[in-house]
Amino acid sequence: MNTTTATDTNTNTHPGAGQASGGDLATGPARSRKRDVWFYALGDGGSAIPLLTIGNFAMIFYTQALGLPAALAALALGITTLWDAVTDPVMGFVSDNTRSRYGRRHLYMLVGGLATSVSLYSLWSVPEFFMASNALLFTYLLVANLILRTAVTVFVVPFTALGFEICKTYESRASLQSVRMVVNMAINFTFGAMAWSLFFQDGTNADGSRLDGTKILENYETMGLVISLGTAALVLLCCYLTRKFIVDSRNMEMHGNGLKDFFATVWGILKDPHANKIFMFYAVAQVGVGLTAQMQIYTYIDYMGLNAFQKSFVHGSTMVGFTLGSLAIIPLVKRIEKRTLCKLAVLISAVSGVAMYFLFGQTGSLEAIAKGGEWAVSISFGVFQGLYWLGCGIIIPLAVSMIADVSEMNFRKTGVLRDGSYSAMFSFILKAATSVGLLVSGFALTLMGYVEGVTKQELEVAQSIANFTFLGGPAIMALSLLFLARYRVDRSEVTNLQEAN
Repeated sequence: MNTTTATDTNTNTHPGAGQASGGDLATGPARSRKRDVWFYALGDGGSAIPLLTIGNFAMIFYTQALGLPAALAALALGITTLWDAVTDPVMGFVSDNTRSRYGRRHLYMLVGGLATSVSLYSLWSVPEFFMASNALLFTYLLVANLILRTAVTVFVVPFTALGFEICKTYESRASLQSVRMVVNMAINFTFGAMAWSLFFQDGTNADGSRLDGTKILENYETMGLVISLGTAALVLLCCYLTRKFIVDSRNMEMHGNGLKDFFATVWGILKDPHANKIFMFYAVAQVGVGLTAQMQIYTYIDYMGLNAFQKSFVHGSTMVGFTLGSLAIIPLVKRIEKRTLCKLAVLISAVSGVAMYFLFGQTGSLEAIAKGGEWAVSISFGVFQGLYWLGCGIIIPLAVSMIADVSEMNFRKTGVLRDGSYSAMFSFILKAATSVGLLVSGFALTLMGYVEGVTKQELEVAQSIANFTFLGGPAIMALSLLFLARYRVDRSEVTNLQEAN
């Protein structure tokens, strides 16, 4: 099967990066050098820092610190996440069809990443004028997030496609996504778990009682400045250190770049019988994951009553669990098929959620654990939180690598490279599902009687939120297995296609 690369030579290999100054990975060794993989993974900060901090703290910031009703906060975040999702396929199509001396990926990564850094700060530094009413605050949150999400799309879609092109074998794709998730969790640990201690130290109310650090406005502005600078630094490092994969695309053969071609590409990917099963599996699983990610923060604050250091410990255990799950992929994928690993991961997360419901969601069992000392609850809770996220740490990178497998299978059969479009459709599914999770969590908080802006929730309300966290996410994740059951792509099918072409 012949394709035209940037150098106008015919090849029968996946033209991932084409002819790069550091060697042609398409025709070189199947395994990319570990250093290149880690250099690439640094770029995950361009999307991980903004999206993880929004996921961890945006709802708390706008509801607890600023007093915006939970339903309105969730609506604004849900709309902007859906916008982010809708623009992903467009960005994938644009990136795939870009002709530039700087290639199809890096220019967008640089511009989008730096724009993300600037717009991220504005989200956490709200001008006083917009705090005058809920309508103004809702408008500010909506517009600031729309700008930020657009910038993230411009960066992350070409960035993900670049990863598809760097690694091209069944195992190496899983390894690259594993390393990427490890970096993601290191970022999450630094700006998520450690944020409680770094930025959200508790204060003191007028009556001398403890004021939770998440209710102090200045803490968010400080965090916003630090994470904005961190985002810019990681984007610049990634673009510079992966410059060897920049390929002049001005002479690349393009397979249609009009509006009709865009819709044809999107429809073709959605009809791909292998891809749509992964999309459906991950869409349902991500709703559960996103729901848990949002609600667990309220559980830490309102039900478990953790102090800043205990929050860092428990939240950090989720990142440790996720990281261990991602690292486990590297040896396991050599012995076990990806779809089987995904099933095992869902089981781990579901069982952990049920265990947390019985151990921590019931007053009697929680009091029994608390008799073991001040840290007995935090440590035991952290263990099961870590196990839940260990399962998620397996599912997410594997799903991305499975889409990369399917993208190459499509290329081998059609001769048309659609890595950007496949990665964009996956990103669309991820963000659309996250949007649903945000909306569900916001309206669930309202239905359960959550009161915005108060220092303490009623015990019954806090317990309902906690139990919804423990059971809701895992139950939805379990439903995702219905779609994975019909996915049949395995190592041998991918390898046979590569050898045949």
